[in-house]
Amino acid sequence: MIVVKIGANVTKALLVISQEQNTRNSMIIKNHPQLQKYISLSIGILGWFMGGIVFGFNAYAIALKKTFNYTQTELEYIASSGDLGMCLSFPPGMLFDTFGPRVTNIASFILTTMGFALMWLATEYRIFFSSNNWLLCIIYFLASEGTMFIIIATSVVNCENFDRKHRGKVLGLLNIIYGVSPAIFSALYEALYIQGHIEDPENQKLGEFMITLAVLSACINLYAVVMLETVQKETDKPGDVELSRLCRTNQNGEQANYGTEYELNKFPLETKEEINDRTTLVQKKTTKQLDMKSWEIIQTPEFYFIWLTCLLIGGAGGTCTNNITTVVKSAKFDTKTTLFTVIIPISALLTRFLGGAIPDYVFQKWPDIPKSSILLFPCIISCIGQLCFTFFNQSYIGLILSSVLMSLAYGSFYPQINILTIEYFGLKYFGQNSGLIVMGHGIGIVVFQKLFALNYETHSPTESSDCYGEMCTKWYFLLMAILCSCAIFITLCLMKIEKDERLQHEATMNA
Repeated sequence: MIVVKIGANVTKALLVISQEQNTRNSMIIKNHPQLQKYISLSIGILGWFMGGIVFGFNAYAIALKKTFNYTQTELEYIASSGDLGMCLSFPPGMLFDTFGPRVTNIASFILTTMGFALMWLATEYRIFFSSNNWLLCIIYFLASEGTMFIIIATSVVNCENFDRKHRGKVLGLLNIIYGVSPAIFSALYEALYIQGHIEDPENQKLGEFMITLAVLSACINLYAVVMLETVQKETDKPGDVELSRLCRTNQNGEQANYGTEYELNKFPLETKEEINDRTTLVQKKTTKQLDMKSWEIIQTPEFYFIWLTCLLIGGAGGTCTNNITTVVKSAKFDTKTTLFTVIIPISALLTRFLGGAIPDYVFQKWPDIPKSSILLFPCIISCIGQLCFTFFNQSYIGLILSSVLMSLAYGSFYPQINILTIEYFGLKYFGQNSGLIVMGHGIGIVVFQKLFALNYETHSPTESSDCYGEMCTKWYFLLMAILCSCAIFITLCLMKIEKDERLQHEATMNA
């Protein structure tokens, strides 16, 4: 009851502060739109940095397990609850589309700060939470879900603030921060909170780490509540003015329609006919795509193909990231676990940016290439990475190679999913649409982590929560390799659908 009252009072105070600051921000936007644009980008960088802590779970996973004396399955439940919160971004998207960035960031402030503070409180009452694993799952879910509110708000605002040709680069930059964040948090945890307790992780300073996260999230979210704004574009540049309907006079002097706004945006009109003085072009300011709401996109086949790919590749990649320290420990490389928690995000940095920048270039240079083809890279590399884990999970070099491959695939996957969401369904409702699609990732992680724990505990010795040897993870990774190959097939089907739609459209145009 006390927590609810405190939360209500904090919310009221933040609303008052944000309303007063809104007037000042309006003046800044009006007089210095470029300044506000980069202020919002800086908030995005900080917000995505905070969100990356979910992928830093491995840094303190063993300490969490030993502190509360959890089994591997109970630890997987906590990891899955965090991943589920991270992937349940449909509610944040709906909140943003309804109330805007300020209210969304207030929700992020409350959930993340309260979540990490309660995680710290749990370390002070170990006996109680040792027998109530479900409570820690709920707390970690709230903290993780809270980060998604600021991630959704900053991603949509920054996509709106920058030109369409730069959106991929902006998303790539934010994903770089998202990727490097776990490495920074892991290094910070090792430097300040392990304090030499490698063999007895239950004595590490886990509680102090959680209170640090609570303070950090509070500061970042307050900055976002006060300063995050969308720069309104008063006029469109010449390149942003499109044809809502192209009308051309035929031989009889009558106007002939050559496609609707949606068709012209999805399939750019190409003609070899010369434009003469009888050509009528009706110009209208319009958005780049037909903006579709969540209930509309679920009626399209493209949504289900993208959603399934997100479930398979996102689920496999997320489970691998969350359990890499367990995999390394099963190969008896206990002293090297922190190295792997740093290798994965660092090696993903380049592909996180290129995963957003390359589609920008490709779509402008070769507009006829199926947009979904960009998913082939993460799907193929994920399949290879899972096979390497299957056959080389007891080799130090093999584990490093497998981890790098999975990080390359996982790093490029999410900016590409966001780009496809915008390309297929528009930017206006990007928050709720991306949230709906990324839910597939959460479902995949929950299911796949349960399968990982089942394989791990099946080969664990009796009366022991630890497993050693190649069989601890072999069959799980083999199953993941098969599922990743299914994702390749799904992507090829999506490319075929896109190509068939284009050919059908061109045939209609030529008729």
